[in-house]
Order: sequence, then structure tokens, then C-alpha cells
Amino acid sequence: MYHPRFKGDPYQIGLKYGNILKKNRIELFGLNNLDDFQLNYGIQSEQVLRKYFREACDEMSGIADGMGVAYQNFSAWLMCISICLEVPGCSMIAFLKDDQIVFGRNNDLPPIFQKISSSALYAPSGSYSFIANSSAFVGAEDGINEKGLAVGMTYVWAKKLRPGFNSMFFVRYLLEKCATVEEGLEAIASLPIGGAYHLILADKESIAHVECSPQKIKINRGNFAVATNHFVSEEMKEYEEKKNLYFSVERYRTGHHASCKGFDRHAVDYTKDLLGGKLGFMCQYGKELNFDTVWSSVYDTTHHKIYRAEGNPSRKRYQEDFRLNKAMAKSLIPL
Repeated sequence: MYHPRFKGDPYQIGLKYGNILKKNRIELFGLNNLDDFQLNYGIQSEQVLRKYFREACDEMSGIADGMGVAYQNFSAWLMCISICLEVPGCSMIAFLKDDQIVFGRNNDLPPIFQKISSSALYAPSGSYSFIANSSAFVGAEDGINEKGLAVGMTYVWAKKLRPGFNSMFFVRYLLEKCATVEEGLEAIASLPIGGAYHLILADKESIAHVECSPQKIKINRGNFAVATNHFVSEEMKEYEEKKNLYFSVERYRTGHHASCKGFDRHAVDYTKDLLGGKLGFMCQYGKELNFDTVWSSVYDTTHHKIYRAEGNPSRKRYQEDFRLNKAMAKSLIPL
């Protein structure tokens, strides 16, 4: 994974990022192969994003200029990712135990994405600073901000799409703009949703699991939440195509059982073991699938600690990430 640091104006952040990508000859898989539906959908969704999250569009513009690619194609490509281009797996779990909230997430994709994935430290002008883990630039699959709000997404195969925020841009928006779970829920209720996906939000005090589709959202509250790649609420199932994506049902059962049964161990260690497949099927994909966990994140939101395994957690060790806390310790968060 790349570990860039970005500060300041969104366009300048993007320009710096684009120059990094160009220097390292990063290939944008499928950029020039969008079909008519994908291109039109991406263009319409960019217009929605521009209305509600102009900063993200400015950053995309900077990346496009830095890489020397057309903005329209690049932005449309990013708006389609996690909706109609990538078909990721991914698993999330969050729970409250002994006054401690822990949120964990595996990001599952073809192994080639390990080469372009990043864990970036952002300090954008006028917004919260945050760590964003991403396989596709600007948007994020999971992260945590300076206020202690952690957010992650998982994909669901939608029956119907509408122009709007894809899951990765929603995660990025929440990290940048929201300080608490409650603020995040207000944003989710007010912004246009483009596809079907899960969002889990966790802060120092609470957890929320939101099942999202263009037609309806379902907010689930409680002491634990589990999400893989299918809807779990009965009223949401009519909005998805039923596909057991990369053993989604099996992964969900493992996470749900681990959350319900209770445990005596340290919550962070338990989460690492769960995501690493020690408590049942979670990341043990066969080589023939050409599919793997490319990173795994664990966030202790109570104590503002970040752990990440860069690779499959059954084989890679989690390392603590101190970048955000070190930046927060400095008054102006210089990078």
C-alpha cells in the first residue's frame, strides 16, 4: 500500500496525488473501457457529487490533470467503481464490549489491487483530518477521522441504480464532514444514494449499521453490527439481486455468531482473530478465485487507535498506525 500525506486545497491535493500516480506508472484499470451506460451513469453521478461534495470533484480534477487524463472519463470511472465496475467482497463488524467500541473491516478484491491501494492521511482545508484506506483514489472503503468517527462500506448487488453517491464517496464524505454517528446518519438521510451497499459507523459512544439503496435506507442500532455483501433486513431484500458474493452468507454467519456468543478476550485481539479467519470462514479464499483480502482494518474508537494488516490477516500481522494521532498532537496538523 501507498502511504501518502495530503494537506490543504482539494485541487492541490489531487494534483499532488496525480503526480504520484503518474510517477509510479499506476494503471487505471478499465478507464478507457466504459460502456455507454457506465459513462452516462458516471457523468450524471458526478453532477450529483458536485452539488453536495464539490471538494471531491476538485480533488478528482487535480488527479486527472496530474495524470494527464480527461476529467470526464476519470470522474465517471470513479463514480462507477463499487457500483458497476469492481465486484468486491468485504466484511465488517462492530461491537460494544466493556465500554469499548471496536470496528473491524476486511477489504476483499483481486490481488492486483494491492499494488494501487493506499492508506492516506488527509488534512484538507476547512474539514476534519482523517485516515482513508482506498483501492481507487478520492473515495474510501474505510477510515477514521480526528473526532474518532470510523466508517466503512460493503457492496451489495443492486437491482436498480440511480445517479448519486457510491459507497466509497459516501465513506469519504462522512470522514471529512461528520464528527459523530448521529451527524453521519443525518448526512446519509439527506444525500442521494446511487447503488446498494452497507455503511457501518462507530464513534466513542455508539454504533450504527445502515443498509442503503436508492429506494430505501434501513438504520439498525444496537451493541453490535455485522455486514458482508447481502442485505440482512427483510424489508431491504427486494432491492438486491440475490447473489452469494464470495461466500457472503458464510462470512456473515461467522461474524454474527462471533458477535452473539460473547467472549472474555480483549476486544481488539478478538476482532483481529475474527477477521483473520480464526473463528470461522472470513478471508480463506482459494487461489483459484484470484480473490483475496488486500487489507484489514481494526479501529478502537474508544481509545482512538488504528491497526491495519496490509494483506490477508491470516498471513499478515496487524501494525498500529500512529500517523493521525501524531498529526493531531501538533496544533496545526502539519504534514
